[in-house]
Amino acid sequence: MAGIVSLLAGGAAIAAAPGRQPALSPDEALQAFRLEPGLRIEIVAAEPLVVDPVAFAFDEERRLFVVENRGYPGAVKADQTKADAPATAEGRIALLEDRDGDGRYERRTEFAGGLTYPNGILPWRGGVFVTCAPEILYLKDNDGDGIADERRVVLTGFSTARTTQIRVSHPLLGLDGKVYVTSGLNGGKVTSPLHPERPEVSFSPADGRFDPETLAFEVIGGRAQFGHSFDAYGRRFLCSNRHPIVHAVLEPGQLKRNPHLAFAETMQNVSRVEAEAVVWPISGASVTADFIPALMSKPHTGTFTSACGVWVLGGQGLGADHAGNVFICEPAQNLVQRQVLRPDGATFRAEPATAGREFLASTDPWFRPVFLGDGPDGALYVADMYRREIDHPQYVPEESRGKLDFLSGKDRGRLYRVRRDGPRPAARAMTRTPAEWVRDLDGPDAWWRERAQRLLVERRDRSVVGALEQVAEAGRWPEGRVRAAWTLAGLGELPATLVRKLARDAVPAVREQAVVLAARTGWSGSTAAEVFLEAAGDSDPRVRFGAALALGSWSDARAVDALAGIAARPEADRWTRVAVLSGIDGRLDAFQESWERRQALAAGEAGAAMAEEWGRVLGAGATLDQCRRYLGRALAGEATAAWPLPAVLGLAAGLQGRAELRAQAGGSALGKLAAGGAAELAAGLERLLEHARTVAIDERADLPRRTRAVALLGQADFARGVAGLGPLLAAREAPELQLQVVRAIDRAGDPKGAEMLVQAQRWSGYTPAVREAVMAALTSKPAMTKVLLAAIDRGDVKAPEVSSVRRTQLLKHANTEVRTAAAKVFQSLEGGDRMAVYRSYREVLDKPANSALGEGAFTRTCSACHTFKGVGGKVGPDLSGVRNQPADALLLHILVPNYEVVPAYQAVTVTTQDGRSVSGWLTAETEGSVTLRTAAGTDETVLRQVVTSLTASGVSLMPDGLEQAMTKEELSGLIAYLKSGAAGQ
Repeated sequence: MAGIVSLLAGGAAIAAAPGRQPALSPDEALQAFRLEPGLRIEIVAAEPLVVDPVAFAFDEERRLFVVENRGYPGAVKADQTKADAPATAEGRIALLEDRDGDGRYERRTEFAGGLTYPNGILPWRGGVFVTCAPEILYLKDNDGDGIADERRVVLTGFSTARTTQIRVSHPLLGLDGKVYVTSGLNGGKVTSPLHPERPEVSFSPADGRFDPETLAFEVIGGRAQFGHSFDAYGRRFLCSNRHPIVHAVLEPGQLKRNPHLAFAETMQNVSRVEAEAVVWPISGASVTADFIPALMSKPHTGTFTSACGVWVLGGQGLGADHAGNVFICEPAQNLVQRQVLRPDGATFRAEPATAGREFLASTDPWFRPVFLGDGPDGALYVADMYRREIDHPQYVPEESRGKLDFLSGKDRGRLYRVRRDGPRPAARAMTRTPAEWVRDLDGPDAWWRERAQRLLVERRDRSVVGALEQVAEAGRWPEGRVRAAWTLAGLGELPATLVRKLARDAVPAVREQAVVLAARTGWSGSTAAEVFLEAAGDSDPRVRFGAALALGSWSDARAVDALAGIAARPEADRWTRVAVLSGIDGRLDAFQESWERRQALAAGEAGAAMAEEWGRVLGAGATLDQCRRYLGRALAGEATAAWPLPAVLGLAAGLQGRAELRAQAGGSALGKLAAGGAAELAAGLERLLEHARTVAIDERADLPRRTRAVALLGQADFARGVAGLGPLLAAREAPELQLQVVRAIDRAGDPKGAEMLVQAQRWSGYTPAVREAVMAALTSKPAMTKVLLAAIDRGDVKAPEVSSVRRTQLLKHANTEVRTAAAKVFQSLEGGDRMAVYRSYREVLDKPANSALGEGAFTRTCSACHTFKGVGGKVGPDLSGVRNQPADALLLHILVPNYEVVPAYQAVTVTTQDGRSVSGWLTAETEGSVTLRTAAGTDETVLRQVVTSLTASGVSLMPDGLEQAMTKEELSGLIAYLKSGAAGQ
């Protein structure tokens, strides 16, 4: 071999050529990189040795298995309502070898072919698991010729209904010995042909895991698109297009323990997202959707639009300061970003390592990094698919697809290595025996630790149990101590004494894993008591969070007091509070007793939030007598204290679904509860409501307390609650307070409240976000809706201000009066061929545009739902990345919003047993509850036990008929404004 071709950081770069730059050779592509100082990038393999790489894995012999998705993007469906287009079978698995040891692979064997769209690979027992929806395959070479002669379908039923890059992928081996896979934002009905006796696992979009030995599959928390990674302590991080780093915080099964807990989330955004997820490209390349060059303006610095391949670096090959950092591919803009991960309560926060400059970026617009991984040398390896266009053509308007080149680059592909500058370290000798593998566990690089654990678990050699215990107890590296303990667990040889020692380790992450291990083993005796109870008082918030989850499944009576202690800490965040509340079903009385003793310790906003959330659980799940006792205690306390008001607010919210209270005539659920007790209970409630009215209008009170006061008034009868809150809708009040007033009026459901909302002078003063919230309230109940329609009829509210989704809802309303009135006021807006409207308006693209007019149109018509230049709502997609969209595409999606509806933004309507309707898009769901993002930008969680119907409209939340809300000049200006770029560019 001629040796390694490489580029030092800061080396000369090839300037991006104007127009459509041709492909570069591998050596030329190296010169186009800009890399962090002190690092080096090298070619590991390139075409023709490797083509279209989308994933890779080193086996225990350092051979490199590469997944080649040569068929991508595949055929495009002309009609989304019909069956999938026929799949190609061009996908392959290449086996690469570096026989001369110079670091560049020179030998290729085609390990497997005839695959459709393979996208992930994991070594196991001498073979590999390969994700290739609808299947997960196991391939193995049994005769040593480098070609797989064993091919089994181990799992099948993963959905292929969506495009070829959104499918099950990324098999990774977890600390627990399970294989974790991403969903690709898809669901499935999964079975194993090798175990026909098992029932199928049917699920909506969610990630999963399976046992590599038994092949039992289960659904887990998180919904990754294309990429996930574990850190050294088993925490899993995901990504999707606009969300670079997401932490999978807990599992759906943990939430399922308490059916009265109205919480459905399992993930936390760790990085900045959407408009705030900034990248700094140097390619001058347009984002994928910029498909008509003549209409493109100057490229923007960008935000993440195609985040994938998220990876927590586990090696030391880039330096100790890079280990544990998170790396994210952004193929649409030809770069890889590095972010630094820091603890933040029960979860984490991350920020780019260097603002204004990427870890790795290229001036070559063909550079398409899609996958990252550790290597045996501790370096970071990068898979570059190297395509002219990387996104799927299905997401480009049909009439423009032919103008883009989706095939160029199908004969190319590169793999790179990034490491510290300087001479390449000598390759480490391969270890061959179980004793050597145990020593590998206690080392600095994750690749060797993971290899050692896998081989030890595969071989199940118990002769090394003693050595494993030694590493787990006294190993130099905390990451190694944890992995040695999990290896013992995988062998069924984890001693309780060792877990107790790990629970007192100096490193918090080791103590955290000791709690997880103790919980997984199901210990219930002295070991569980020692580990869980000590962890409940730990100084580290993640250790306490893990303890809360473990204590929730521990039946010992001491668990309750420990849970209350965790909840009472002033630094308890929402994830910790959820962990506590998820584990108290069936022992509410005991928790209440413990909580009463500790509640005074729960200071500040965290204490108020816990009081509210605990009250909500009690209201939903306790007996009415228990609820009255809780209410009595709250009313007996000082009204000015921090906890009584939020406690009663939570209780009132939880009571909303109680059938026994709904059956009683008249009044609010909270009022009915009080009326069923002693006379002083009703009197005390009246005093608290009076106090709430005082707090609500007191401009000196802090905002969280004022908003809770308003929320509590919304739980009372209209006259006693929100009737006097109209002044708080004034523009001078904080938006949060205005929105809470709107929600309170909505909750009360009285037509008099609707009249407050549509009062002409007040209506004209609403900001877009408040106006959207008002509209949502006015369309939630027939009595409120009639007031809205009357206001439209007399001209106080304009008909185009009602969105298409709401208009459709009202035009098809079950109430005859609403339906008739809606038909009258919306007559001029409904009907017509939307594509005909689009074609008739294309002439505006040929006229001079005034972006200032467009800014006004955006603020008035679009900003309630969409963010642009850092301003606006978060109901619909962030528009900060559309600057390079061609004008005709923008026009198309403005005028024909249902041309292509992203499922995440389809309208869903939930109706509850008390007649309330909530509309929005589904952001999270569990077996116990669903969460909708409403048009007001707020999240509404509804317990399934009170849902009477859940309907997906199949249409976009974005209204059609927007051309009637603005002039042609404003429409032209709106397009020019959207093409003017994001803030700071």
